[in-house]
Amino acid sequence: MAETENTMVKNAAETEKPCAGRCSAVRAKRPKRSALERRENAVAFLFILVPLAGFLVFTFASVCFSVFIAFTDYNVLRQEFSWVWFDNFITLFSPQSLYSRQFTNAILNTVISMISLPVGMLFGLLCAVLCASEYIRTSKLYRTLLYLPAVSSLVAVNIIWRYLFHNDQQFEANRGLINTLLGANINWLSEEWPIRFAIIIKNVWSGMGGMMILYYAGMMNVSHDYFEAAELDGANEWHKFKSIMLPMLSPVTLYIIITGIINGLQSYTDSATFANGSVYAQTVVYFIWDRGINSLNYGLASAASVFLSVFIMIITVIQFRISNKWVFEM
Repeated sequence: MAETENTMVKNAAETEKPCAGRCSAVRAKRPKRSALERRENAVAFLFILVPLAGFLVFTFASVCFSVFIAFTDYNVLRQEFSWVWFDNFITLFSPQSLYSRQFTNAILNTVISMISLPVGMLFGLLCAVLCASEYIRTSKLYRTLLYLPAVSSLVAVNIIWRYLFHNDQQFEANRGLINTLLGANINWLSEEWPIRFAIIIKNVWSGMGGMMILYYAGMMNVSHDYFEAAELDGANEWHKFKSIMLPMLSPVTLYIIITGIINGLQSYTDSATFANGSVYAQTVVYFIWDRGINSLNYGLASAASVFLSVFIMIITVIQFRISNKWVFEM
């Protein structure tokens, strides 16, 4: 029995040796790249060289420098720094620090302004349903007007909405369009909750057009075979929408949620242009700009930016992790 096993092992080894030799010969005889292929690769590299250099200089290097500055007390005028390690991060969250209260308020304002994301998704989905409906015909002009805010300048949009919410207490005829339509006398831009509510309204209007286009494109890619099979089973329009359309649109919903949260956490124009730096609308990015540019406290500003970047990455990873539980895969 032992001799039989030894013979089988020896035969297998002899069989593998020629195969290994042939395989190595095949690898050795791999043809070299032609001059045309090498020239095409060089041209392709030249095309990506400019954006790659821009990324390395203006993004990667800036990120590395910000992380470095976050652990130092950096004097931009003298170009001097001293290591403080985690003191800047402690200052951001220490209850006794004035900066901590400002930073916490900025986080609260940022989170409140992001209420516009689910509301905008709801309105964007409803508009997409209207555009894709077989019973309601929508014109191209209607779709263009809904999508127009998505391609408009953020600064211009914020300035226009600021005029709409403007309220002049001295002249009754200059109360702004919103107060005129509501017949109210609300100080939208100077009181705590009115200005937050105004930002939510503005962001819903600005974002639902882009969400509508994404949902509409997703609806156009859903096969009608699913709906025909559901009709044979006696499903009505609501059941088809709830059980077929919504699960099929879950990848689009995931994309909107991820990009919406990232953009919301990086909001700046709402505070700087629309709210004109109001303390009730200062976001985290506005806090970073104010501490870094206005106060020249680059160490604290860099610490806040590092915290925001890490928080965004954690939130994004969590969303991808839990997406397997509710995102439908074709």
